[in-house]
Amino acid sequence: MKITKLTLAVLVAAGAFFTSCSKGGDDIEDIIKHAKNLEDIDVTGLTVPENYEFSRNETTTVDYSGQTTRLLQVNEIGALLTQTNPLPTQEDFTNRFNQAVSFTDASLNGSKNVRSKVAASVGLYATNQNDADAIKADFDSYLTNQLAVIASDKEASQGVAGIYDGKRYFNEKGLEYNQAFYKGLIGALAIDQTLNHYFNRLDDNFDGSNAYRTENDAVASTDGSTTMEHHFDEAYGYVYGAGDADKLLGHYLEEVAGQSYFSNIREIVKKAFLIGRAAIVAKKYDVRDAAVEVIRYQISKIPAARGVYYLQKAKASIDGDESRAAFHALSEGYGFIYSLQFTYNVETKAPYFTKAEVDALLTKLYGSTNGFYDLTADKLEEISEEILEKYDFNLEQVNQ
Repeated sequence: MKITKLTLAVLVAAGAFFTSCSKGGDDIEDIIKHAKNLEDIDVTGLTVPENYEFSRNETTTVDYSGQTTRLLQVNEIGALLTQTNPLPTQEDFTNRFNQAVSFTDASLNGSKNVRSKVAASVGLYATNQNDADAIKADFDSYLTNQLAVIASDKEASQGVAGIYDGKRYFNEKGLEYNQAFYKGLIGALAIDQTLNHYFNRLDDNFDGSNAYRTENDAVASTDGSTTMEHHFDEAYGYVYGAGDADKLLGHYLEEVAGQSYFSNIREIVKKAFLIGRAAIVAKKYDVRDAAVEVIRYQISKIPAARGVYYLQKAKASIDGDESRAAFHALSEGYGFIYSLQFTYNVETKAPYFTKAEVDALLTKLYGSTNGFYDLTADKLEEISEEILEKYDFNLEQVNQ
């Protein structure tokens, strides 16, 4: 996009936003603010539908079936983590998580598996295989280690894995592996694939060929979907592809609305997806990029908002005689903190937290000899504040 000095002056004066992506050598990200809310997107002349429905030649151009499949695979794998009759085996997990076979729902069997998409974005892991492998190994361990926990007939206590309150399966340090699995995949699968993979693949020059924009510019009314449209659909699919059955990002996009300060996130994200897809159809790439930034900014709040929420919830009982009552919330908080490394800060174009920083937070939360049994309310407050230092909202707003 070529921007003249006169045009730039007008845009700055109007407070409008255009993409920070550098196209044709023009880099204006330090002059014009990043898009964070719907009012930062100029939709003048753009027709935005009420629903995510787009067609060409009277045929839908929307397809995110692969994302729906993986999200539903996650549900069945996660359910096995607390199944005791019959007890699952390592093969049960390996078949489903690694190979995409043996699902009870036969439609989920096939070439699309969950593990291959964990920590697999072009944005973060194309040149960072060591971290990608380490993250995949974490999820392997949640599945493997849970086998011993659910097989135990003991009451969960410090140093002893077992059941608590007739329904919670804690390891010897108090962690529920199923919560680490689900909440960790919110970041490692859904957020990473949405914000760091498919949105990066929209970039007009991500592979040096500009092929996606060239194809999208040339699409005819009789053609099907373009690659750019499809990648945007795939990003959408990791948020909305499982509908009401979702247990990852789509679910918590709804649940975070229960915190009043964040109650408008779900509407903003949904509208921004509609605007971004409509902008691709209309070949308004600046509008597309602004919508992507809004989605990245808003979705990246969720792991922090929910993670701190659960740490604060745990404070009520962590110092009492029955600290185990806090461990379910702490396990959810653990997973959300894990997900912070997959967020996208639109100002720095990097995650809000690096993997090393997340590892350090989790060490404070869980890394002592006795894990959650060693925690105090003061330590939970300290970790909460450390997370919020990176964001533009505070503890009072999280607790609303």
